[in-house]
Amino acid sequence: MDAFKKKLIHNSNRIVIKVGSSLLVDAESNFVNKKILNSICNDINYLVSQNKEILVVSSGALALGRKAINISDPHLKITEKQAISSIGQVLMINSWREAFSKYNIPCGQILLTHYDAETRRSSINARNTIEALIKLNSIAIINENDTIATKELRYGDNDQLAARVAQLACADLLIVLSDVDGLFNSNPEKNPQAKLIEEITNIDGKIEKISENTSSNNSVGGMETKIKAAKIAMAAGCNMIITKGSSSKPIKKLYENGKSTWFYSDTSPKTARKKWISSQVKAKGSIIVDDGAEIALRKGASLLPPGIIEVNGDFSKGDTIKVFNKKKKLICIGFSSYPSEDAKKIAGFKSNEIKKVLGYHQKDVVIHRDDMVIKNG
Repeated sequence: MDAFKKKLIHNSNRIVIKVGSSLLVDAESNFVNKKILNSICNDINYLVSQNKEILVVSSGALALGRKAINISDPHLKITEKQAISSIGQVLMINSWREAFSKYNIPCGQILLTHYDAETRRSSINARNTIEALIKLNSIAIINENDTIATKELRYGDNDQLAARVAQLACADLLIVLSDVDGLFNSNPEKNPQAKLIEEITNIDGKIEKISENTSSNNSVGGMETKIKAAKIAMAAGCNMIITKGSSSKPIKKLYENGKSTWFYSDTSPKTARKKWISSQVKAKGSIIVDDGAEIALRKGASLLPPGIIEVNGDFSKGDTIKVFNKKKKLICIGFSSYPSEDAKKIAGFKSNEIKKVLGYHQKDVVIHRDDMVIKNG
């Protein structure tokens, strides 16, 4: 790997690793492929030792569930697939737990739907859970919530879900562990002369055209869904790598010139998130703050309850609100951590008094600095 790529990995603090069904589940036996799983966990342990924050998006629940109850019929109803996936999900998360236990790394399970990942209020809740798990030095194992999702093959082998997770978690890097080395200029299964495309800075029509679907028996995606995932990740300021996950210690091999395709984003996760927040033009409410709070906000602080003078409008947790100074000049826009009713109750109180006032404690801040954009200077 050249110095530039090594630097990108070195500077990536938060990394999402996507593990597909074709890797996690043995195609012939439909049991967990423990050799590959243990190899990936060994790599993750190495990254954790380098102070990296790791999130895992894992497929395999449906295939494992089929094996558990001995169902091979490919023509199942969605409700049947959902039920079988719920059985397989238990097996999958236990496999990860067992593999990580060798390194004394706890892991937690997060199940997301299409709605959860793309709806602001739900995505904020998911993000808060992810942040909490990271603070607990745990690995979040994330999968699509097949039991309540309503569309068959919603994301496509979790590739796009992994990109959405990278987006909502403001990850620096998404590593997609696949059954191929990366994106080739033609399908390598059909063309032995196909060449690996090592670097991509722009996904145009040509790239989309050559990303033929190469799905296997256990995976429902293919290179086409990975290109869609790359689009999401790059727009979110997250670089992405596709590399073969079946080789021994696949992530460590990236440091040793392992074969891969890199997708480079031209922005950073924070910049991309700020642009997204700025695009939220419809505010549900507003807050007026005192001079001290305005100074703190313009210096990059979060909005704390003590500086709030007035709360206006009817908004829910996660809604966009505007913050003004006493002269009604706009200071910032952002996403509220509390609904308007509760924001009004805690206005003027100290953060350590929130639980006493509300009976519960969500956050110390009404708007976190990562969830706001300063306006007018």
